[in-house]
Amino acid sequence: MKKDDSVGARIARYRKIKGLTAQQLAAAAHVGHSTLRQVESGHSSPSTFWVGRIADALGIDASKLYAEDTEDVQTLDVLPIIRRTLAAVDLMDDDLEPTALTDLAPMVARVGVWRRGARYRKIGEVLPGLVDQLLIAGQEHGKPAYALLTDAYRAANSLAHKFGYSDLSMTATERMLWAAGKSGDPLRVASVHYLKAATLARIGAGRQAMKLIDRTVADLAPLADADRTAAAVLSTLHMRAGTISATLGRSDVSRDHLAEAERLAANIPDMVVLDTVVGPANVKLHRIAAEVELGEAGTALEISRNTRLPADLAAERLTYFWVDTARAHLLAGDPDSAIEALLESRVAAPEHFRASGTVKATVRATADQQRRVSQSLRSLANSAGVTD
Repeated sequence: MKKDDSVGARIARYRKIKGLTAQQLAAAAHVGHSTLRQVESGHSSPSTFWVGRIADALGIDASKLYAEDTEDVQTLDVLPIIRRTLAAVDLMDDDLEPTALTDLAPMVARVGVWRRGARYRKIGEVLPGLVDQLLIAGQEHGKPAYALLTDAYRAANSLAHKFGYSDLSMTATERMLWAAGKSGDPLRVASVHYLKAATLARIGAGRQAMKLIDRTVADLAPLADADRTAAAVLSTLHMRAGTISATLGRSDVSRDHLAEAERLAANIPDMVVLDTVVGPANVKLHRIAAEVELGEAGTALEISRNTRLPADLAAERLTYFWVDTARAHLLAGDPDSAIEALLESRVAAPEHFRASGTVKATVRATADQQRRVSQSLRSLANSAGVTD
């Protein structure tokens, strides 16, 4: 695990190439100077949102700040699948036999389960063909088919995001918006805005992401009291606003949004609504991530210790919980506890662990903090595709 391959080291290298001091880069990216120093020195592991802000300020693509070993064999396998899935919406094969909507719906539901379970290879085996069938079904069945298509495109967005293809992730969210609009369901459109905001934040457009969320929240808020689905979607929007505003250093705004998300989720069980995990447990996971972004390791760890995870929590959400807990331990200067959390993350979702840029950055930051690299850390690095 070479130190010059870490995200922090790459940020420092590009910063110097651009002729910027750490203080100048922090000001340009609207991030804390001390946080930037901690990341560059390997004492803190950044989120994809934070890296997006730095990349935008440096005028480079965020992928350049992740280690080159992120493009392993799994990454190369998934790229043509994503491109094929997103290729077009009106150029289906004329010889393709239509599949009944009653057969397509269970397949879309299965893909959603795989997505939340971080079973990316399973998704890749069926997604391009499934999207083709749904596009044909949309021409015949209209709104219900487009609702299913929205969820299928979400799986493409997940693959693009997890494997570091921000441009394809943006294309996927635009496809989702198109399909959601044709579904005639405003709550589905609002749910896509939750995802688009994250995509914008990851490319450094945090302010635009917040503007999108604020506008959507204003439209949705009048419906929340009478409609539990609307309340659930509104809760996710506040969760997203809480984490994004934390990367912008707006602690009060972040905590206000998360408090509102918690209030809305109080009457909603931990469940899946419009293909999104909702409920009190997921709000706490977002609170941990936000506190880490704000540099409040103690608060993040306290929330983590007091969070009761549902037995059926989606593997994707579970692995985020453990990675953000690991990031909090690093922020507190405790690499041994970070390793324990990373081990839990790997067990929860091995494919996500292998693909995630945040995991790779956290593993490297842990190595920077540990005086002598342990066998456990070497094992984690191997699982994450981080070279020794």
